[in-house]
Amino acid sequence: MFKKIIICFALLHLAFQMDAQFFRGFGFFVGPTTSSHRYKNLNPIDNNTFAHAIPAPSHRSGEFIYFSVGILGEFLKYEHIRWQTEFEYASKGGVERPAIVLGTGQRSGATLNKFTNIQWNNFAKIFGNYGRRGIPYLMLGARLEYNLSRAITAYGSVAGLVPKITVTPDAGVGYEFNSRRRWHFFTEVHYNPDAIKIIAPGSVVFWQRMWELRIGLIYRPKRKAIDDCNAPRYHGSNY
Repeated sequence: MFKKIIICFALLHLAFQMDAQFFRGFGFFVGPTTSSHRYKNLNPIDNNTFAHAIPAPSHRSGEFIYFSVGILGEFLKYEHIRWQTEFEYASKGGVERPAIVLGTGQRSGATLNKFTNIQWNNFAKIFGNYGRRGIPYLMLGARLEYNLSRAITAYGSVAGLVPKITVTPDAGVGYEFNSRRRWHFFTEVHYNPDAIKIIAPGSVVFWQRMWELRIGLIYRPKRKAIDDCNAPRYHGSNY
């Protein structure tokens, strides 16, 4: 019985140490985003108006500037590669100015197509070498996006085909600043395009793109809570 108790405590201690090494920090971020929509009409151009009438002309929308906010957790015991998972609120869209009369250049006022999403993001986070002020890193991953709501005011037969749930790729670079405290400031830039383009009836291809700038804070536990406590330590030449 006594041996079983010792074994149980040993297993609990081992699990705690593994969890401590696996967990590397948590934090939050906020920042501006800019996104746009792209349409490519594959039909021949009308000979009279020299434009596409239906369902949407080939063009890139104006930039839609908004914001994002999210929380994150960072995991894996390795020094130069980690797994970062996030939950984020963000919106994508594009500012449109549909033509009033084709071929005349007359356009309506600015109108907005907007998609409000909740996202679950996962990244491989690859760190560079530590410097005096901090450490740079690269992020490669994907976003699972769930569309909460949408407001479509132009080219609805095309933009309205965006699915409720999508997966999009993401690439980013970041920099985490050194700190003597447990909270570390960081900043990141992300590029998030659509991997799968939508082909609407009428031979129009549609896709989205977003750029995101983040600033945030990440909490990191004490080093002794993460490092291997059984590793040998240097105590000086006279030890």
